[in-house]
Amino acid sequence: MQDEIPEASRSDDSLLDKRTQLVIPIRRPLQEFGWKFTFWPGCGEASLVIVTSGSSRRRGIERDREKFDEERELLWQIANGRAGTRSRRYFVTNRLRYMWVLTFAEGRTDRREVMAEVAEFARRLRIVRGGAKHPYWYSPELHPGGHGWHVNFFIPFRIDHAEIADLWGHGFVWVTDFATSMKGPKGEPLGLCRTPREGLRRAANYGCKYAQKDWSPDHVGALNHRYEVGQGFAPQQESRWIKGPFEAEALIQDLVPAEDQRWMKRWNSDDQLDWNRPPIRTWRW
Repeated sequence: MQDEIPEASRSDDSLLDKRTQLVIPIRRPLQEFGWKFTFWPGCGEASLVIVTSGSSRRRGIERDREKFDEERELLWQIANGRAGTRSRRYFVTNRLRYMWVLTFAEGRTDRREVMAEVAEFARRLRIVRGGAKHPYWYSPELHPGGHGWHVNFFIPFRIDHAEIADLWGHGFVWVTDFATSMKGPKGEPLGLCRTPREGLRRAANYGCKYAQKDWSPDHVGALNHRYEVGQGFAPQQESRWIKGPFEAEALIQDLVPAEDQRWMKRWNSDDQLDWNRPPIRTWRW
């Protein structure tokens, strides 16, 4: 007599745990190239770039050292631009509107020593504010008169001038509020800001403008950084692969509030005759 199969085993409600079955998992293909749209909700920016595989290009550069030397300047400019872009987003996300210029009574020419002094100042500032972490950005600048380095130090809050001078302790200090000031630290006209973000971007542009000229390998030195930031405050971003510029514009209409679209600024690399990199479009509001 043939054994009967239990009803539970024959039905769809089998007592056997089907999760233990050996199956080939369905894996989504990992996309590595195409149109990539990135949105930074905290700083009012978005970008669209076409991503291509760079491995073959790297191998070609390794084979052709002479070509690499010719492209070195371009690569350095790209690195500077990338650093400036990241700084701008950090400024806007963390509302870094106040720039303190920290000077040395006795000229300092050792960049690494200067950066160590500012790191210690940032630590003391954190202590007097109760120990809580806060965002900051700083980079040294070579004084045009040959007095060595001074430092542009940006924070999101105002502190009494005497308190900052005491905490710094190496020389004179002064402050500019890029959100409200009509003039820059050197008296250059700034004008009014139409939006709060405009003031924050103005601060970032100012800090990077006067730092970039000192970002050459000779000035920065091996293993040193162009600038330093408070850790843990990086801008959040959302990225997705899309079909192209038309879909990107549709996303902008959905993601950006109508009141912010009045201040929208678009930039398209196709409009630049000397652009020699992959196509890119940006939106800021």
